[in-house]
Amino acid sequence: MTVTFRIESLRLDTSNGGVDYAFPGDLTILAGQTGVGKTTLLELIKFGLGGDGKLAPVARDHITDVHVSLQVGDLHLQLSRGLDPDRRRTVRVLDLVTRERMRDHFISGDERLISDLLLHAMGLDPGLKAAARGARSTSAGSEITFNDVYRFMYVPQAEMNRDIAWSREGYYDPKRKSVFELLFGITTSSMLNMRSEINTLKGQIEAADRESSIVEHFLADTGLTSRLDAELKTAQARQDEREAKAAFAALQDELAAVVDRQSQVLRDLLNEAEGSLTQARDLAIELKRQSEEYATEQRRVSLDIQRLARMESAGLRLANIEFSVCPRCTQRLDQREVAVGCCPVCLQEDVLAGLPASEQYETEQLREQLAEIDHQLRILAEQGSQTAAAIENRSALVRSLTAEIDQRTATRVTPRLQAYADAAAKLASSATEQKSLEQVLIQWDRAEDLASRAGELTTRRARLKNELRTLESELARRKREIFAELDAEFQSTVTDFGIPSIETASISPDSYLPLLNGRPFSEVSAGGGIISATQVAYWVSLVTVAARRRDTYVPAFLLLDSPRLALNAEEDIAGQMYRRFATQVAVTPGRLQFIVADNELPSGVAGGFDEFDFSYESPTVASIRHPGPAGLKTLDSETSTIDAEQ
Repeated sequence: MTVTFRIESLRLDTSNGGVDYAFPGDLTILAGQTGVGKTTLLELIKFGLGGDGKLAPVARDHITDVHVSLQVGDLHLQLSRGLDPDRRRTVRVLDLVTRERMRDHFISGDERLISDLLLHAMGLDPGLKAAARGARSTSAGSEITFNDVYRFMYVPQAEMNRDIAWSREGYYDPKRKSVFELLFGITTSSMLNMRSEINTLKGQIEAADRESSIVEHFLADTGLTSRLDAELKTAQARQDEREAKAAFAALQDELAAVVDRQSQVLRDLLNEAEGSLTQARDLAIELKRQSEEYATEQRRVSLDIQRLARMESAGLRLANIEFSVCPRCTQRLDQREVAVGCCPVCLQEDVLAGLPASEQYETEQLREQLAEIDHQLRILAEQGSQTAAAIENRSALVRSLTAEIDQRTATRVTPRLQAYADAAAKLASSATEQKSLEQVLIQWDRAEDLASRAGELTTRRARLKNELRTLESELARRKREIFAELDAEFQSTVTDFGIPSIETASISPDSYLPLLNGRPFSEVSAGGGIISATQVAYWVSLVTVAARRRDTYVPAFLLLDSPRLALNAEEDIAGQMYRRFATQVAVTPGRLQFIVADNELPSGVAGGFDEFDFSYESPTVASIRHPGPAGLKTLDSETSTIDAEQ
């Protein structure tokens, strides 16, 4: 059941036309010197599949779209993705069998993810989470995507002599192990869901315990040792409230009986007097406001009259001035003829002559307005005096009626006031105590609910852990069989490669990573290409065992970038690797696909594969002229030695 996964072709749309590559063979070698764009090509394949491929300058500047045609499971698809920021979130999908355009899928979001489509096609459930296996973890884990599976299919150049599927990144361990188990069928979707739920249940149990501790501290501060104590105190408070209400009602009846008719008449008169007193005070306030407004207007009118008077005075003074020079242009006025009765300046008829010495019309109007304001102020003053007298009279009436009512009721009501106050205080106290005790009872309910919920969660978590252990034990035999095959295949491959100083090689059933001479591969020196050779042996062994068993989800595909990166002069190891590639695909023709990018093929290896040869004159993105070694721009990499791209 090893999953079919083949890259059938790659097309790049560039600013200078299209570039096409077909991969019909089981083994394809991309050969060429450093910097011709081999890694660029592999990263564009990753990008076309929805991954975060590293884009070289030539891709960012000249490539508009990437089209990857592939077979995955029973599907034949073409995935197209634009490189510009506005389109790179969307993947256009074409069914190559029906030639129908499917609905667009997306890199991220809540629906129609390209990752889900590819996982479905591989027979894997999308949406699974990889929970940490530690006893302290409370996280459901991060979601497993196709990009995580692709790490088991593509070894980038930067990781070739350094790491295996991000194993050096501790945070990624749960996901790497979960993907390994899924692919080899030593875990199931339900088991991964169980692990996630076990962790989240632990977090919920801890939250319930923390909340329960807070409630227990609160209840301890109340001094009530049990729920029964709180219920008894609540019952007593309710009894006190009933007694206080009864006493309250009895006192109200007694007070009603001692209020005679004459006292009631006096109270009615007092209410009327207080009402009229309030009205008189409101009127006094309004009269004061109106007086202030009239006084303000009086000052304004007086100022206007004074202004007009000053203007008239200034005009008369100016009229008596005889100008000999024009005050504007300074030309002489006494040397020209001026008609009798005309102004010597403007030569117009002199209107000042014969004017009556009477006040201007505007001044008269203002004086009349001022007189009206004075009249209104006198009226308001009279009304204010009358209102003040009314206020004094009504205040005296209120005082008189209040004193008379107090005198009549002192001997009848006062003795009952203390009892009335006591009943009111008891009623308020019992009500307050009831509210407080109700909160205490709510907290007791909450404490019981939290304890019950914590118990339910603990029980469910224990049940899930038992079920998980049962499922793991059922798969334990399969796991032992698979690792026995993996160990044998890995040991054989390492021996065939002739990796220096390595006598024993196996794959850890705990970390799922290589063990060399009984030690983790990360502790072995990287010199001499040991890690690179181990990496290739590891992935080839996984694919070989999966292809032989036919009952796993391991994709029958490997994409390796520069396996000779650190081998240097180790021609024997390189030759063995490439011969193993050719042999492996020849054993099961049409079932496996290896694509390998390297600087050059080792000597003595020929035939049995397709080969693309690249150079500065014929780079991978052939439609774009290569700038040559001097103008080379490199891709960012974590290693100091990288495959520089055009």
